[in-house]
Amino acid sequence: MKQQNIVNEFFLRDSGCEMIESIHTLVEGYLFTENLAQVTPEMRLHIVNQLRVATLIAKLEANNACRR
Repeated sequence: MKQQNIVNEFFLRDSGCEMIESIHTLVEGYLFTENLAQVTPEMRLHIVNQLRVATLIAKLEANNACRR
């Protein structure tokens, strides 16, 4: 039950769509930089992790909506 309250409070701040949009904006900033060749392997790892976070947020929001 405590875990459900944490998820509910998390989505009260911003919707999942808003959070995912912000993450995608950050990723696009990396991918469409003029110096794309200078995107390091570490930056690429961050991009992958950001996309995984977006997926997690979408799943949490969908799960949260089902429980309402």
